[in-house]
Amino acid sequence: MFLSAALAVALLAFDKATSFELAERRSLTSHLGPVADLGYAAYAGNATLPDITFYGGIPYIKPPVGNLRFAPPQEMDESYNEFLSNADVVDARNWGPLCIQQPAVVGIGNEDCVTLNIWVPSNATSKSNLPVYVYIHGGGHYYNSAQGFPANDWVARSNGGLIAIAIQYRLGLLGYLSGSAIRNDPTSGPNNGLFDQRAALEWIQRNIRHFGGDPSKVTIGGESTGAGSVVLHLTAHGGEKNPPFRAAVIESPGNDPFYTTDHTEQCFRNVTRDVGCDTTADIVACLRKASIGAIISAVNNKPSTCKYEPVIDGDYIPDITSKMLMAGKFTKVPILAGHNAQDGSIFVGTPQSVVTDEDIVNAVLKRYPGLSNATTSAMLVTYPPASASTPWTTQWERAMYAYMESELACWDYYIGNVSGKPAFNYRWDAPDPNLLAARGAFVGAAHTAELFYLYDGTNSGPSASVAQPVFTKFSAAEDALARQAVAFWSSFAMALSPNAFAAAGAPTWDPAARGGFMVLDSNRENGTAPDSGMAVRSEDYPRRCAWWRSVADDLRL
Repeated sequence: MFLSAALAVALLAFDKATSFELAERRSLTSHLGPVADLGYAAYAGNATLPDITFYGGIPYIKPPVGNLRFAPPQEMDESYNEFLSNADVVDARNWGPLCIQQPAVVGIGNEDCVTLNIWVPSNATSKSNLPVYVYIHGGGHYYNSAQGFPANDWVARSNGGLIAIAIQYRLGLLGYLSGSAIRNDPTSGPNNGLFDQRAALEWIQRNIRHFGGDPSKVTIGGESTGAGSVVLHLTAHGGEKNPPFRAAVIESPGNDPFYTTDHTEQCFRNVTRDVGCDTTADIVACLRKASIGAIISAVNNKPSTCKYEPVIDGDYIPDITSKMLMAGKFTKVPILAGHNAQDGSIFVGTPQSVVTDEDIVNAVLKRYPGLSNATTSAMLVTYPPASASTPWTTQWERAMYAYMESELACWDYYIGNVSGKPAFNYRWDAPDPNLLAARGAFVGAAHTAELFYLYDGTNSGPSASVAQPVFTKFSAAEDALARQAVAFWSSFAMALSPNAFAAAGAPTWDPAARGGFMVLDSNRENGTAPDSGMAVRSEDYPRRCAWWRSVADDLRL
């Protein structure tokens, strides 16, 4: 039996067509909502928001469970499935499950939690080629979730000119356990939470066109350890020529000091003893067979001196980050980066508790317990007692500045001024009213304050201690600043400039190369106009930041 010439040509074209092209030719539908057909799977989104479709809980790697526990992320089979039908469309109208947190609670959070949450303009098509913003949540690498950072406003206020994505990745012990047994096992390794993020970025490169996105126009961003993760992706392999992103947003970047190999091994042995795997011949296999209850017990029984966070692996993380940055060994991309005016306030106690030089040293040693006496003495010189020439007026403020500028408020300035690419620096001066109410007015524009404005009145996702994110209604002044800030951020993701699609009446944001930064603040007296504008960097600030870089080996940042 012979095929007709027309059919033979059609089959040949089918063979040569890409998965993307084949999915485009198919028209799957669902009564649940609009369908995104990825070729290998199809998802029905939530179209209840005006002009926006949300796709939640989209897996981007194989579930990291069973024999894939503590393994680097494994790519799914994304081969085109010609047999997919309407009955195979997956309900993606809601968020995926939380990742297991720290502290951990049985029944709250899953191992199989590595998913993406995607907000798309409802009129987007595969030919829209929209820029994409990818958010990496913070939380010390051990708690928090993407669910606390909805980005529908980013899409709405960009007039449908942007796709936004929030990543969930393995946290804490399940994401960052390291030790000799882990490193020497060919099927496992450290830094898997960070590699999950990278796998998500690579999935976006392969699949975002199905949602209307342009894989060449991806901006990554994050806050706190989310921003710290962004920096680690910039320094990956000593800097990459073709990373899976074109720009980065860095908000108050914060990673804890890298542990030494010996310290990491001590923490690893605590885990194996707690789980009952310390005397087995194959420790990794034993850890993989352990019940989730045993894993949760190990999470909750860890010593205070042990954290499960990124470690120097000699490859993706080649060395201490500060040293990588100073050597110029990082990917040079356009940057929007900044910090909050009182970024260290919630970490150094109260004004009543910090009154002596010893109090200042102890406040900073909470973060850097390994600092030498020489470094702590030099710190007190770098941050001298309050005077007319210092930005601090009390001992507590002196401690707050030292803590803040060790990383949270110096890396943003430094990266933005040495990359050679367009860079825009900011300082966030508007407090989060919820933090003020919970901690006291003295904390000011504390760490995470900007998230309240960027993400609809919350600064944290659900965790083991918070069942769901709590959103607070904006005042008129807060709403005005939120609109201005979201427009700046989304404009940068869309056009690599916060000015291109800025809100009406917004001040012009000058590049960092001109020596200034944008101060973002609400106007409590006139709620219709934020009190934002450019400011000039003081000469002492770069000097203090340079001193912190000079003690990079001691800080281990």
